[in-house]
Amino acid sequence: MAPPERASQLAPQLDCQHCGACCSAFRVSFYWAEADVFGLPEEMIERVTPLYSCMAGTNASAPRCVALTGTLGEGVSCSIYAQRPSPCREVQTGDAQCLRARSLKGLDVLTPLPAPRDAAARS
Repeated sequence: MAPPERASQLAPQLDCQHCGACCSAFRVSFYWAEADVFGLPEEMIERVTPLYSCMAGTNASAPRCVALTGTLGEGVSCSIYAQRPSPCREVQTGDAQCLRARSLKGLDVLTPLPAPRDAAARS
């Protein structure tokens, strides 16, 4: 997997609006109060524990967020993008979670670019 500092180099090669893997690979859990803070629609939330909720559809053996529209790997969008909870905001294009989700969903996983050589190795 690409280290976090390499995500920006992979990002131009990936397009979230054609992917959707992260929305259909993991449970999207968050502290229950985030639902109120972000104004998440109640019908899109599932209680996991007294302290945690998740996006409906992501607590299944074959997760798919109820807010995800479209076809994976072709064209997708989030119907509540502006209101999405913190786990959705934290995933970055090309980071380890992104690449793992793509792999789990059978989408092409790009080989991370080689790490830049340090100054000592160049001389």
